[in-house]
Amino acid sequence: MNENTEPIISTLNHVIGQARAVNVLRTALDAYFNDRLKTGVEGAMCHILMCGPGGTGKTLLAEVVSRECCTNCHTELAQNIGNPGQMQGLLMMLEAGDILFLDEIHELSSTVQVCLYRALEEGKLFLTGNRKAVSLPPFCLIGATTDEYLLTTSMRDRFKILLRLTHYSHEEMTLLIRQRAKRLGWAIDDASIGELAKRSRGVPRLGVRLLEASKRQSSADSSDVVEARHVEAMLDMEGIDGLGFDQTEQKYLHLLRANQGAVRLNVIATHLGIPRQTVELLERDFIRLGLIDKTEKGRILTSQGVAHLRTTAS
Repeated sequence: MNENTEPIISTLNHVIGQARAVNVLRTALDAYFNDRLKTGVEGAMCHILMCGPGGTGKTLLAEVVSRECCTNCHTELAQNIGNPGQMQGLLMMLEAGDILFLDEIHELSSTVQVCLYRALEEGKLFLTGNRKAVSLPPFCLIGATTDEYLLTTSMRDRFKILLRLTHYSHEEMTLLIRQRAKRLGWAIDDASIGELAKRSRGVPRLGVRLLEASKRQSSADSSDVVEARHVEAMLDMEGIDGLGFDQTEQKYLHLLRANQGAVRLNVIATHLGIPRQTVELLERDFIRLGLIDKTEKGRILTSQGVAHLRTTAS
């Protein structure tokens, strides 16, 4: 199989992990199709807001819902929609039953959010200079966000289903990587799968990236099987530590250890050469894994963080 071929997950039955979200979606889909059979009216799925860490399957679930409904899914990054006119143009392209998937929907300005939730509420667009409202066909909006509370309350209230996605367990990551390799037609041993799952930090996107990097390593070695030595060589080449942190993330932790006390966010950002907002994104996994604490004086390394760095050094 071509290494660039993307395996397609066509139904919710094939989705690994996120059991609670999958069950909610399965119930909603059953209700949607049963209502269509009873009424004979071909409407659209109800609007869905997916919240959770990056890389945990929001885009995948939106695509699966689209396939389950046998309809078109129009995907757009919210930060590319700069004004109400662009939002209106996007909405006017939709056909009955279509899905509009807005990734990072919290990036929409409040003005654009007003335009959008009025369209959801009334099924119409009120165009500037046009006395008559333009009717919209029934459609499903799926929004994906890492922070739902950056949306206005009025926007959040328009969604009928709220899905909270979480990080994957080690067992789920192991199964996901194994299934991914199988779908791509790649041979990989169990030891390699376990090591990749351990370094993935419960994030499927990271696990898939590490799998693909390991496959490139085995291909460069003229091997048809991804083995532990290929995974080890890949991790060493990319500078990834035992918890899956890259060199920039490791630099953050070493900075805290070197200062032996609290370090302020602006100092960390300057030292790493990245924006404060990016540093705050890096910190989410550090906090979740208990490696750092936030105090009034700044960030400090916990005993677990010190132990992790000691293990990495050894």
